[in-house]
Amino acid sequence: MFALPRTTPEEELLWREAVWADLQAHPSWPLLPPSFIRDLGLYAGQAGIYRNAEVTKSICETGVAVSVSHSGKHYDDDIDQDGIIYHYPTTKRHPSHDAGEVASVKKAGELQIPIFVILHKGDDREVRRAWVSDFDDVNRIFLFEFAIKKPQFVQIEIDKPFAAKSIRNLTIDQIIRVERNPRFKFEVIKRHQGKCAVTGLSVVEMLDGAHVVPVAQGGSDDPRNGLLLSASHHRAFDKHLWSINPKTLEIVASPKGPTLKAMKFERDSVRHLVEKQSLPHSEALEIRYKMFEKAAKAA
Repeated sequence: MFALPRTTPEEELLWREAVWADLQAHPSWPLLPPSFIRDLGLYAGQAGIYRNAEVTKSICETGVAVSVSHSGKHYDDDIDQDGIIYHYPTTKRHPSHDAGEVASVKKAGELQIPIFVILHKGDDREVRRAWVSDFDDVNRIFLFEFAIKKPQFVQIEIDKPFAAKSIRNLTIDQIIRVERNPRFKFEVIKRHQGKCAVTGLSVVEMLDGAHVVPVAQGGSDDPRNGLLLSASHHRAFDKHLWSINPKTLEIVASPKGPTLKAMKFERDSVRHLVEKQSLPHSEALEIRYKMFEKAAKAA
């Protein structure tokens, strides 16, 4: 489908507003046939970032990202109904191509222009309207947040008073959703510099943002209530198989459970997090350790 060049951010925004209206007007909305999305100019059927640089090169040399495609085959835990952590492209194409795609997404964020996140739902596609909330070049990830209008992003200030718990009454389904909140995980990844706190594993795709004070106990989404852990160590943490002594910062295994060696720990303390300024708040560690001690006595 031939598209006329869009030469200003205002023209680009108007085009995206019109496309969003067309998507919602389709009789099968919210599930859409891929051919319809392609005909609208949202993507060309490929995975990853779509920018159609020729149409928007007057706005930016690299073009402005139009959409990202998420198949769900990889990094499924990075997405929920509020947003998605999207990993930078790393392909076998020329590195400058990937760099151009990354720059085009950043440009959409800079210009406060929404992008479209295309989710694979079997043979159909679901399209979400999203905003580039943040990015992390070190760990090569974007944070997209789903909303009709650009949300007011509130960055938690680390030097502000800490609240280990927040007031919220949640159902079990809501608790699971909050535990997987992409914003919380994104902030914890940045705070821990993309490394598991107890093993040093630095494959971001294999790491979880774990709440120290659990969401089910009212734990807050303050990143100081977070630990970056491998999926297996996160599960063991939630099962109270291990915890952190808030006074010594030593990692302690449950006396009635497997040893740290058996659980493949690479460290016996988290003192290194002090230097990196990523140690969870002492109040959160104290609450969690009391929960751990209570669980050990009950076992």
